Amino acid sequence: MTRVVLVDDHPLFIQALRAAVERAGIDVVGTASRGDELMELMGTVETDAVLLDLAMPGLDGYECLAQLRERYPKVRVIIVSATDDEENIRRALDSGAVCFVGKATDPNDLAGAVHVLLSDSIHLEVPRGARPGPAARDKNGAAAAGLLTPRELEILRLASDGLSNSEMAKQLWVTDQTVKFHLSNIYRKLEVNNRTGASRWAREHGLLNDGEPSQQTPR
Repeated sequence: MTRVVLVDDHPLFIQALRAAVERAGIDVVGTASRGDELMELMGTVETDAVLLDLAMPGLDGYECLAQLRERYPKVRVIIVSATDDEENIRRALDSGAVCFVGKATDPNDLAGAVHVLLSDSIHLEVPRGARPGPAARDKNGAAAAGLLTPRELEILRLASDGLSNSEMAKQLWVTDQTVKFHLSNIYRKLEVNNRTGASRWAREHGLLNDGEPSQQTPR
């Protein structure tokens, strides 16, 4: 059974999230309302993931994230925060969070996201059913793919398949803004201006499965 720790300084939100997560068959092994409480708790429980708020008294979410990445590198950290502006999304993902979810997300949907993010098929941070493309078999393509993170590669493939930002966000269990953030990073890294340019680049470097539809998570 998947095990998680919930961290937020709002008791009602923790209560609602815990109920949804447990209904989804996920074991809540602990909760904390402060960052220092979380770090003490981590020494006493075994968990697969931490659902972490950013704005907390004392040790804030970013400091917790840094300590978690250093002391518990196998534990996946999912940021659940109301401060879902691009700057915070960028900082959290760059600091090692596997996903950023806005607090406006329904707790039941968030519970489903935890399942997707922790499934065995996404240990490289791609959604369920994703497969390595030709880049995994082609040296030049693999070098080109090294410019992008695994999540950016998957978003690039989905965008090339014509999915909208909202469709990608729903499939990957993230916010629309998170998708926009990833797309802007893709454009910057590939030195292109839009989806068309990014798709052309990916095709030229063998990163797309031409003629094969992407393996998409059932909706």
